[in-house]
Amino acid sequence: MIHNLTFAGTIHAVLALLCIAAGLIQFLRPKRGAGHRARGYLYVYAMLVTDGTAMLVYRFSGNFNLFHAGAIGNFVCIVLAIVPLLRSPRPANWKLTHYYFISWSYVSLISAAATEIAARLLPLTTRGQIGFAALVLSIVTMAIAFVLIGKYRAPAEARSVSAKLVEQGGVPS
Repeated sequence: MIHNLTFAGTIHAVLALLCIAAGLIQFLRPKRGAGHRARGYLYVYAMLVTDGTAMLVYRFSGNFNLFHAGAIGNFVCIVLAIVPLLRSPRPANWKLTHYYFISWSYVSLISAAATEIAARLLPLTTRGQIGFAALVLSIVTMAIAFVLIGKYRAPAEARSVSAKLVEQGGVPS
C-alpha cells in the first residue's frame, strides 16, 4: 500500500532515516575526534529539522498528538545534549550529560520508527490500536535502551586536584 506523503512528510522520513544511520554509526565508532564531531553535528542538525517537520505531519489523528509531543521531547534532549558542549568552560561530567541526552534522543527516534513501521505494516485500523502499539513499542525500546545505555556509558571523569581546590575556595599552586 503506497501512502501519499506531503513534502514535509518526505523530508521528515528521509532525514529520520539519515539520523538512524548516523546515530548507529556514532554508537559503533569511537567517541572522539573530528569524525565523531562531524557525524554528531550531522545528526543534530538533521534531527532538529526532523523534529520540526514532525510538527507538520498529521497523518494519524489530523491534529496535535503524542507523536508531536515526542518530537518536542526529542528536541529538548538534543538541546540538553548540545548545551554542555557549547559552554565554556565545560561543566564537570559534560561528556556523561551529553551521552545520556543524545542517547535518549536516539531511543526516541528508534521508538518512533518502530511505531511508524508497525502502523504501516500491521492491520491497525483505529487510533487506539496505533496508540497502544506505540505504547508497547516505546516500553520495549526504552527497556532495551536503558540496559544498553547503562552498559556502554563512559565512566564519570575524575575531577582534577586543582578543580577540587578551586571549588573549596583554595587556589592551585
